[in-house]
Amino acid sequence: MENLFIRGKNKEIKMIEELKKLIAFIFQRSGKEKMNEKDFYMSVSFELGWLTPGEGMKVIEKAVEKNLLVKENDTIYPAFDYKNVEIPLGFKFDGDKLKEMEKDLFSRIIDKIVIESKLGEKKVRKEIENIEKNLNVYPEVAGIFFAKKIGVEVEEFLEEAKNLIKNL
Repeated sequence: MENLFIRGKNKEIKMIEELKKLIAFIFQRSGKEKMNEKDFYMSVSFELGWLTPGEGMKVIEKAVEKNLLVKENDTIYPAFDYKNVEIPLGFKFDGDKLKEMEKDLFSRIIDKIVIESKLGEKKVRKEIENIEKNLNVYPEVAGIFFAKKIGVEVEEFLEEAKNLIKNL
């Protein structure tokens, strides 16, 4: 069980590392210590063509949330030593990684159950809904419970679910 928890943590760490590389790339490329939010998302969307402007803004939100960027009014700057981040040759930020980060916890739990169990999404949602009602728990908890019941490992979501419940 601990190994699966570590694997889930590793996935989150990889996502954070990708965000770090993106931030370092943009700031190294610009030669600036600080920049306007607009300059950042314009760079990743229009100059590089990697993301839409909306996705660029979400990257900023996610990076601030993960303490990778500091935001003061409209100005942002890295919360880490971006000059020492090694950017691989041919680096390109994949917008799909952002989509994965942006999906809500419940959707990611359902996706994992559907993929690993080969059950249809409708059936999975119905089962989770039944558990939610019968046990009077949050949908995310019901999803994790159902996943465990059918043998789908979801340890990667436990910490996030715990934080979600604590903050409700």
